[in-house]
Amino acid sequence: MSRRNLTLVIAGLAVVVAGIAWYAFGIAKEDVRWKDVGFSVASPTAIDVTYEVYLYSDKDADCTLRALNTRFTEVGVATQHVSRADGAQQRLTTSIVTTEEATTAQVQYCVPVD
Repeated sequence: MSRRNLTLVIAGLAVVVAGIAWYAFGIAKEDVRWKDVGFSVASPTAIDVTYEVYLYSDKDADCTLRALNTRFTEVGVATQHVSRADGAQQRLTTSIVTTEEATTAQVQYCVPVD
């Protein structure tokens, strides 16, 4: 391997490591994170979604959940308030009313609220 190629490989690796570090530090600053756990179709007009919420500040959070059909069209939306007083890490199950049968449900996003 020539010296020029070695320099390019090292520079490329440095850029990759810097990108990963930038991403990791950006995520670490978030006040709230979530993780989808699963869902259960309750009926043709309702679906239950189970998820975990991690609160990294003293603020409560509002999570927006959505249900999708087989064509990935949104067929239901719900908002769930998550109180910090109930713990920094919580597993929740929320029902979403749907306009037609949903085949999946997930957390769209969570935001801290005062």
